[in-house]
Amino acid sequence: MHVILDSAVFINATSFSFSKKDIYYVTLSCDAEVKENLARLRLEAASHEYDFHFQDPCMATIAVVRSLANKYGVKRLSSADESVIGLALELVERKEKVKVFTDDYSIQNALKWAKVPFSGIQQKGIKKAKSFGTKR
Repeated sequence: MHVILDSAVFINATSFSFSKKDIYYVTLSCDAEVKENLARLRLEAASHEYDFHFQDPCMATIAVVRSLANKYGVKRLSSADESVIGLALELVERKEKVKVFTDDYSIQNALKWAKVPFSGIQQKGIKKAKSFGTKR
């Protein structure tokens, strides 16, 4: 499985379980968010032990993410958030089996609308996508 990790995996989740059979992705924006020494150490250790890729989506995909967010009124997406969603969309487009790990409800909401599987890290994921007052 292709697993996309939000920075919270390294910042907040000391017990995240990695698997040798999965391929892990961290976007460069998420990598930049991991600043605290212990979190940085967790990221670096995992990237050396497992099949890790540091990759960003293309700008055309970011435009698709912004369009999706605008369509459903998801307003609080940082560039790191957009990169996570965008990379997930690109991997899904390539017919890869994908799962995103994030506790960010805005990311989860956008992924739910895009029908991309996700899971919370320390919190339960959202059950239902919400639209925030926009036209569909």
